[in-house]
Amino acid sequence: MPNYYYDGSFDGLLTVIFKAYKNRKEVIRVVAETEQLTFRTEDIHVLTDHYEARRVERTICKRLSENFFKSIRLCFLSFENNKDTVIANTVYKALDSDEKIIHSADEHAFLMNKFVKRVLRERHRYLGVLRFREMKDGTLFSTIEPKNNVLPILLSHFEKRLGKEKFAIFDKKRKMIAYYNSEKFELFFVKTPEIEWSDEEQEYSSLWSTFHKSISIKERKNKKLQQSNLPKYYWKYLVEEMG
Repeated sequence: MPNYYYDGSFDGLLTVIFKAYKNRKEVIRVVAETEQLTFRTEDIHVLTDHYEARRVERTICKRLSENFFKSIRLCFLSFENNKDTVIANTVYKALDSDEKIIHSADEHAFLMNKFVKRVLRERHRYLGVLRFREMKDGTLFSTIEPKNNVLPILLSHFEKRLGKEKFAIFDKKRKMIAYYNSEKFELFFVKTPEIEWSDEEQEYSSLWSTFHKSISIKERKNKKLQQSNLPKYYWKYLVEEMG
């Protein structure tokens, strides 16, 4: 069975699902071309076709449901290397049976459900732990380093919460920034953003850190409890010092 290679985009994956439909009875393997793998002569390279991608989207929404398509999008945000293969095979099985397969013991459907839950769990953590700091121009800035690509599903929450404020969230792992200018979002890539904090921000950050230290009771520190509530991986961008 050949590997199906694509450009790593969501529309690219939908195009693969369209192209490989005739082989849906078999287990196909889908791989983003960003991965360093050995190519074989029987491997198939699929060029993204937005028209075919929209056909697949309409078919899934009509024959299954919009919620199922939403689950596919969420799964695509997973950091798991085999998410592409999992999504394609689950879609084929659901189209041949029912969308309820996602809650079954089927190998691919089970993994898709598992990946979606992990993405949503990480989003939930960042909704509670993400901290904004004020830059000199008044923009609120935050840095995250998520395992999954949760930046796209964080934005609507902070748009509602911050109202007309200008803010930016930088995903350090993917070198990606989402900037909101109080009206719309812009998404762009940058290795290292240049940041200058406002004088008030530096003062308040220092005061908050001092306050946090002053109320901390050394004898009552419980690192295991802290890590069970919020894994240490998420501590690095907190203004207050944990541990």
